[in-house]
Amino acid sequence: MTKKKKTYLLLIVVLGIWGTIGYQIFSKLNPEDAPVVAVNSDISFSPKQTTKKDTFSIHNKHRDPFLGKPYQSNQRKRVRSISKTKKDTVVFPPIIYKGVISKQESVQNIYIIEVSGIQQLYKIGKTITDIKLIKGTKKLITISFKGKRKTIPISK
Repeated sequence: MTKKKKTYLLLIVVLGIWGTIGYQIFSKLNPEDAPVVAVNSDISFSPKQTTKKDTFSIHNKHRDPFLGKPYQSNQRKRVRSISKTKKDTVVFPPIIYKGVISKQESVQNIYIIEVSGIQQLYKIGKTITDIKLIKGTKKLITISFKGKRKTIPISK
């Protein structure tokens, strides 16, 4: 074969390959609409059968490695007799200590306390809604509510 014939043969092969690739791309971009055939089938729903889960429990009875016997618990429950006198339980409202405001020259500080979501300013000895500030520092405060005392640290 001569050089010219080989060139023409290879040109035909390359054009054939590129033509096939081009035809496939063109056919994928412009598909022919096939008629939709309606199928009349009765579809019935049957729920999936549920199976019971396998349950197990772990017994915590270990064997004593030296005696070869199971451990025996020496703990016996002791029931204490509790006097059934009713104590007045005081439920404190949600109280959060936010911080302190102070002047350098002044001895008296103002404490920022949040009671039930409302921020209020307290001085020592001041009472607002049955809550009295007894004493306070920069780190914690002591309040009194219905005769009961509670110490609250600063919230971070």
